[in-house]
Amino acid sequence: MKTKEDLKLLFENGDKPTQEDFWALLDSYWHKDEKLKNSSLDLIAYDDFIYSSTDNTEIVGIGKKIIFHEGIKIIGGTGFAFSPTSRNYISGVTFPNSLERIKTNAFISQYLTDILRIPGSCKVIESGAFSGLNARISELILDNGIETIETGAFQLSGSKNLTELYIPKSVKSVGQNAFNIPSLKKVSALSGLDLSSAGIPETAKIMRYFDL
Repeated sequence: MKTKEDLKLLFENGDKPTQEDFWALLDSYWHKDEKLKNSSLDLIAYDDFIYSSTDNTEIVGIGKKIIFHEGIKIIGGTGFAFSPTSRNYISGVTFPNSLERIKTNAFISQYLTDILRIPGSCKVIESGAFSGLNARISELILDNGIETIETGAFQLSGSKNLTELYIPKSVKSVGQNAFNIPSLKKVSALSGLDLSSAGIPETAKIMRYFDL
């Protein structure tokens, strides 16, 4: 496939591009109706050390922190899930403000650490999207705009430093065990939002606020 610089040379002033030249130009870009595979995405990634799930003095591998480009709307199910065979550790993700949906089990069993932020543009977080024992998330930020959090989306039993959670007023539906996070001590949620089956521990204090 011709490079961008090669293509420019075909369309300089005075040139008479051929049919093949136009086809080469069109073939060098993806059409908006084409579905791209994860392997086709040139995601920004850099290395990060991964520690043992039981001993933070033991390094067990190298993980990747991934930055998803603006323009990405959907992250497919199991596309970035952890696989013991390939040992595809991911320790951090940065989502674009164009994101609209995270599909089922997208990051299941991954080794995510520190802060996890979901932008408000993401209307739906499907079941099991971030569930697993391996994550060590210390802060979960859910931006206003998120509407649906499905079953087991954030089952984070290994994130023992995650003690507080703010659920934005835009959230309309919370699935069963969506926030099964045993370490939670304080949860803030809009008055009237049903959290009866959300998996929040009984010892956590639920603070209700009003949309004024």
